Amino acid sequence: MGKGRARPGGQRPQSTNQRRTARQHDKPRRRKLVWLGTLGTAGIAVLVGVLVNVFSIQAQRVVAPPSSSTAPQLKVDEVSLTSASTQAIANSIDVNFIPYKIDIKLLNTGTGVAVINDARLVIQKYAMLPLCESQGFLGSSHTYNGNLPLNPKPGQVVDVPLSEEIQPNNADRFDLALSAPLPHGGVSDIYLYRVHLYLTYNINVRPLDVGEVLIDLPQTPDAGEYYWDKYYSAHPQAILGAVYGPAIPAYKRCAMNNSRALHSMLSLPSMRPTELAAILPQLSY
Repeated sequence: MGKGRARPGGQRPQSTNQRRTARQHDKPRRRKLVWLGTLGTAGIAVLVGVLVNVFSIQAQRVVAPPSSSTAPQLKVDEVSLTSASTQAIANSIDVNFIPYKIDIKLLNTGTGVAVINDARLVIQKYAMLPLCESQGFLGSSHTYNGNLPLNPKPGQVVDVPLSEEIQPNNADRFDLALSAPLPHGGVSDIYLYRVHLYLTYNINVRPLDVGEVLIDLPQTPDAGEYYWDKYYSAHPQAILGAVYGPAIPAYKRCAMNNSRALHSMLSLPSMRPTELAAILPQLSY
């Protein structure tokens, strides 16, 4: 019997079955190492390039592209409304019509100059209030004048040309003075407009949405002359001194119709002057 060579540590030599099992366990590991080895330098470079491309695509999806460095960004800071009114002319039966005023304050929070081109009023609702009974005469950086049409259709657009420039990180203020074609002399009918106001500026920029505005021309309607309120409901005899007896039924029909028209306009959400806002809770019909 031949002598076997001793192994370090006094280990017994492995049997034939043990060596075969060991080789079987080693085979997968050697194959994996051989497969990676066959990639070589060129294969590893291709693999790295693919991974870099994938990571770049994912980064583009996560990181938004930088915005334009010269883009303006307008924001509405404040809108103030003043009802139209009339003013008596000394030693004359005529009156001056003072337009309805929209006082607009804007901020340009962008980095580019904003050039405002026009104010766009989209008419949504319209009402005309006839005079039911007369009780006697009732007494920014730039102002841009505009005229509203009589009997407009819903969706009709009125453009008021503007020429305003707002520098980056700056503010501006201007007025829109709105009127309607009215008869010369005294006031009879009153016109109410509910409009959606936009300001267009620059090119290919979405118009600035200012909001919905309620406009009264040529003045705010007065209780008793144009509509029926809670005071006249509680004191119906108060009208007897102003309206001729046989004309009272026609007067009441007129005042009630105007009250319903006012309720229809005032019950919709919109910005409005304080004089108009005070009418809604007092209406009676």
